[in-house]
Amino acid sequence: MKITRIEAFQVELPYAGGSYHWGRGNVIRTALTTVITVHTDEGFTGCGESCPIGGNYLAAFAEGIVPALSLLAPAVIGEDPREVHAIERRMDAVLRGHPYAKSAIDAACWDILGQSCGQPVCVLLGGRLTIGGSMYRVVPQKDPHAAAQEMEVHRSAGYRQFQIKVGNDWKADIDRIINATSLLEPGETAFADANRGWSLNEALAVVHAVRDTGVMIEQPCDSYDECLHVRRRTDLPMKLDECVTDLKMAQRVVVDQSAEVVCLKISNLGGLTKARRIRDYLVEHGLSVVCEDTWGGEITTAAVAHFAASTPASLLYNTTDLHNYNTVSTGQPPPVVRNGKLYAGTEPGLGVKPDTQVLGEPLAIYTESSNED
Repeated sequence: MKITRIEAFQVELPYAGGSYHWGRGNVIRTALTTVITVHTDEGFTGCGESCPIGGNYLAAFAEGIVPALSLLAPAVIGEDPREVHAIERRMDAVLRGHPYAKSAIDAACWDILGQSCGQPVCVLLGGRLTIGGSMYRVVPQKDPHAAAQEMEVHRSAGYRQFQIKVGNDWKADIDRIINATSLLEPGETAFADANRGWSLNEALAVVHAVRDTGVMIEQPCDSYDECLHVRRRTDLPMKLDECVTDLKMAQRVVVDQSAEVVCLKISNLGGLTKARRIRDYLVEHGLSVVCEDTWGGEITTAAVAHFAASTPASLLYNTTDLHNYNTVSTGQPPPVVRNGKLYAGTEPGLGVKPDTQVLGEPLAIYTESSNED
């Protein structure tokens, strides 16, 4: 089997909640996502999706994916998509970095591998170790009454973990954390995600002010070393996110004992192949992980669902249903969401097909003949 054609599509995903606020004053109203289809000479077609959201993840945003594909796609055309490690090495050899462009191709190859052998991707990633991954929901940056009402809606849908978006005004963040944690019911947990938004001094002031809440602190500062500094000066649990971009950083987390939880975003790591390697290393050393991605639609969420399902249940901290953040779909059928949990499908591959009516015509097409040109 060999890859004969790769197509790239882009579509805007309006946020279902209107405005999504996060650290450093960032606001998402519409995200630009890229969907990749990989075609083979044996009739199999796989899909992948990548949707970076701003400078936290990709300086050139989603527009930068297509130029990267002009190098990556010709490098893998003619290769066997089932040999995911060989595809990974080919992409790394032709282009350093650019994990977001690589991630979409990588997911499509896993999709083809699953289809060709009649197995869902989670089985190929190690087995279905979790039946329904618990999801989190964001506590909105609204007044306390409105926040309490929205949390109750999520609670009634089965959610028991809540993310408090902070990282703008550190003094106001203290009040937001204290208020949100006061709304928690027995058995519920919360983590305050600064998305790198605090300076070192601000982060230290916040963790000392909210010490009695027991909240988990997520990515308080820009750099790993700053986060480690905060970690060593608080007894609150720590979760790391943006600074963990490869296996070497995961190894530092283990050696330094810098976190209890590590958030693994598939696109930020370069695809399922790399994400599985990092995930397996972390869980082998007893750390809990979050299985998710930066943003995306149904195709992204399908990959997330299989990644979460192949993680040991005792060490899967949570996951999320990114497709339900949007008003536009990228694929059908959507992954199953029920009672606050995300379920990986049982169909071969990722179990989702691109929504051609939404995606429209491809933005770029790469074939064997274009390689010859």
